[in-house]
Parts: sequence; structure tokens; C-alpha cells
Amino acid sequence: MTHTRLQRTHDKDNHALIKAILWDMDGTLIESESLHLATLVEALAQHGVEAGDELHPLVFGKTGREVHALVRERFGLSVDFSEWSAFRARAYLNGAPRLVPRPGALEVYRKAKAAGMTQAIVSNASRMLLEANLRSLGIEDPSLITVSVNDVRHGKPSPEPYERAAWLLRLAPEEVVAVEDSPTGAGGAIAANMRVIGWPVDDVAAALFPPEAHIVRSPDELAAELGLNAIPLSKLPEMDR
Repeated sequence: MTHTRLQRTHDKDNHALIKAILWDMDGTLIESESLHLATLVEALAQHGVEAGDELHPLVFGKTGREVHALVRERFGLSVDFSEWSAFRARAYLNGAPRLVPRPGALEVYRKAKAAGMTQAIVSNASRMLLEANLRSLGIEDPSLITVSVNDVRHGKPSPEPYERAAWLLRLAPEEVVAVEDSPTGAGGAIAANMRVIGWPVDDVAAALFPPEAHIVRSPDELAAELGLNAIPLSKLPEMDR
């Protein structure tokens, strides 16, 4: 599939200036999907339910509350959300220090930082888990705008998380671009009238993205789509994070 490259300046096609990148976190910047699934399987086991990888496509991109509602209905559980989420959060925090970045993601993040682009994080995870991910990646920054599911009434695919991030940045939707690994998150950004770069993990996930998303397959393609291809990723110096 061929897409028109996003522009960082106005051009003859009247593309708006890209002033900020709004990053999804889980699966996009950090390889955390397996840990989320492991905490789900562990929580279910505490209630006598055996489950495994078959749950991943059912919960991919969903909020913690949505996953809780799904397992209550699917497995007939009666555990309330407070107890359920506390157990999963403890399990996640135990594993978070061992998480690693998605290959190439931090290089693109640093490249954008070196280019002077504003960046923010928009996550469907709770504030506690989002902060753990930031620590694991080493990108904590007092000035970094982050939006968690605790900061909004409705998580993705509602446009609210992305709308809030743009509002906090004092930018219009056409001035930002979202980077997402899931169709759920991409749908939220599109609903917020933003441009979206989809960076799926495989062809199966790519096929599920809305047609409005610009699909990339590698960190180099992502950097090029963002207009950051002047410096090869392999030549990017280590930056303070």
C-alpha cells in the first residue's frame, strides 16, 4: 500500500504543519503486550480459570475496565474491578523493570527530540502502569505531557484521550500526528480528526487498521513518514533522556 508522506511544513497540497507527535505506549514504544497478557492469565488463575495466548486478540488495545468486563462475562467471574485491577497492577509493576523498548522505537523518539519536535504519550493504561513504562524506557521528563486512562472519562477508541493531549499541548488536531500499533488506538486518533501512522506488529494487525491510517513496517519507514530521515537511525548519537 502506498501512502502520501506526512509533511512537517505547508506544501502545495496544503498539508498542515506537524508540530507534535503523540505516541501510544504499549506495543508502540515498549514491548509490554506479553506482560499485560501474563498478568491477565495470572489473575484468571487466581479465580480458577485456565487461559493463555488465545485471549490476546480479544483484549488487544482495550482498557483495563473493558478487559475486566470481558472476563466477567466470558468466564462468569464476580470479582469487582478494584480488587481485580489492584492484583494485575502489582503483577505488572513486578515485571515492568524487565521490559524493553520496541526495536527502533526509542531511536525514532530521540530523533524527533533532536529535531526539536514536541512529543507526548497517549495511553490506554492506568497512570500507575504508564509511569512504570516511562521509567523502564528512561524517558521520564517533568515537561513531558502524558495522558492515561485515569485522565479521561473514556479511553480509546474514544477520541477523548487524543483530544485531551492536543488541548494540553495547545495544538489543533491537524497540527499533530499519532503513532499507534493498534487499530483501536488509531480509531481514537482518527475520531479526533488527527493524522495517524499505524505501526502494526504484523500483516494481520495491519489489515485491521482504518484506511485513513498511514501504515509503516519499520522504524526507518516511521522516521521517514515523520520527515525525520535526514539522519540514519544507526548514526543517531545517544541523547540525554
